[in-house]
Amino acid sequence: MTARLILLLSISLPFFFGCNSGAKNKKETADTLHSKLQDKRKPFFVYDAIDFYSIYITPPAVEELYDKQSNSALDSLKMGVILGDIPRSMDDLGFLDHLEHIGYKKRAIDKAEFGSIDDIFVEKNPLEFYTTACIYVYRDILIFKRDNKVVGTVKICFECNDHQINGATGNVEYFGQNGDYKKLEKLLKK
Repeated sequence: MTARLILLLSISLPFFFGCNSGAKNKKETADTLHSKLQDKRKPFFVYDAIDFYSIYITPPAVEELYDKQSNSALDSLKMGVILGDIPRSMDDLGFLDHLEHIGYKKRAIDKAEFGSIDDIFVEKNPLEFYTTACIYVYRDILIFKRDNKVVGTVKICFECNDHQINGATGNVEYFGQNGDYKKLEKLLKK
């Protein structure tokens, strides 16, 4: 019986330790794969400057936009930018000349922040799903530029966690996951 036990142990111990080291190797392989995927995430924009526009607008003022939209071209534009889908594409950039006229304040994003911006504006794998059920109010707009030419626009509603992105080279479907809206808001509202 002792010989059988020794034989059984000699067969099973290497298997047992082999499984443990295999599990460790599998974990290391999964971690390495995740790291490689993170390194290969496709950035949305290749840029060398970012202009940030922000507007303060109260809920009653938002409601007034609907009433005033037909008063003038500027009122119509203001409603389209804040509540609508202006710009519709990268060919629809005329609104940029009027952002400050309709109440947006402009500032350049410091290049020291570009690394943090890059971590947010990249393709993401689907990790969480959510929907929003509010009226989008796009108070914040990022304009990505390269060599003084606009390469991308991003409108953000931080209240609803919604966005409109134009010009991105990657898939923007999963933008905002893993707390990216909070990270971006904190970065922009310093």
